Amino acid sequence: MNITNSSSTATATSLYIFFIDSSVMNYVVTINALICSELIGLLGIVANIINIFNFKRQGFQDGVNVTLFSLALCDTGALLAQQLSNILISPWVGEYDLFMLKSHLFVLTFYVNGYFIRVSGVLTSFLTFERCLCVVWPLKVKRVLTTRTAIVVNTVTASVFILYLVPPFSVTTIDWMLVPTLNKSILALQFKSNRHSVMTIYYFIADQFVPYATILLLILCTITIVTKLRSKLKWRQSTSSAGGGASGSVTNKEGKVVTMLINISVIFIICLLPQSTLNTAMGFVPGLKVDGVYFNIFKLCYSFTSLLETVNCSVSILVYYKMSTKYRQEFWTLFHPLTCIKNLSLRFF
Repeated sequence: MNITNSSSTATATSLYIFFIDSSVMNYVVTINALICSELIGLLGIVANIINIFNFKRQGFQDGVNVTLFSLALCDTGALLAQQLSNILISPWVGEYDLFMLKSHLFVLTFYVNGYFIRVSGVLTSFLTFERCLCVVWPLKVKRVLTTRTAIVVNTVTASVFILYLVPPFSVTTIDWMLVPTLNKSILALQFKSNRHSVMTIYYFIADQFVPYATILLLILCTITIVTKLRSKLKWRQSTSSAGGGASGSVTNKEGKVVTMLINISVIFIICLLPQSTLNTAMGFVPGLKVDGVYFNIFKLCYSFTSLLETVNCSVSILVYYKMSTKYRQEFWTLFHPLTCIKNLSLRFF
């Protein structure tokens, strides 16, 4: 077992100075994590709680609502873990100020956040895959993709991805570590001898295969949906005898569907691909890990990638509100005291 001690931490800290100026590091992390990410994250938590109540009020007769409800739960969990991670990478919290080494406590919250992000990604891909099948084989698929199917898929996904947390916690233990300079003991992670062999396989599966397979599936399904909808639209336009209002209504309706799918895909890929890339780099460069000499570089990059993840988990309410009439109706039902204000504003504007 490799025991983490104060001397190794001090050595790593001294090496960090050669790679990143501390003032630049503190400034960037403060802006990204403690201001932007925290503020967006707090708003996102409130937004996802609204989503949870909204989809619950709509009911779960539709399998899509089941998955959207689960996505709201995952995004809430990811944002809560992210809020704690932001505090832990803050330069204003010292390494020995808490009950546990700050960097080691950050690792624990990092994996918890990663669990929710991966479940959310898989559920997003499942939702897109489900819609893709409904567009390609609308009559055949409706018999299979029922509400019960959605519940089973969501439950199994959340359960199976618990395995994501097993390898990191199986190669570490938590024990007290003496800090001679402060004359105090503090909890710290202690890494077992099989850490590198286990985590090498783990990084390949959890941080390379799963994220990139999820993104690839999302891209393929989105392209298929867009292509299929456009071909159907062209066929309807060519066979339409009137060609006027009916064609225009079809164009507007299907154009909104295409736009929504493109927006979802772009938001997902832009916001989550950088973190997947950073995780991949951590698998190839051991120095980026918590006890590595490049860990400060990882923290600097993480302040940007985590901000994007926070945005991804927070903006769904805007997409739902703009694209779904039923969502808007339930939204104003939830906030019925504000309905009068809304109606009053519509009169003046």
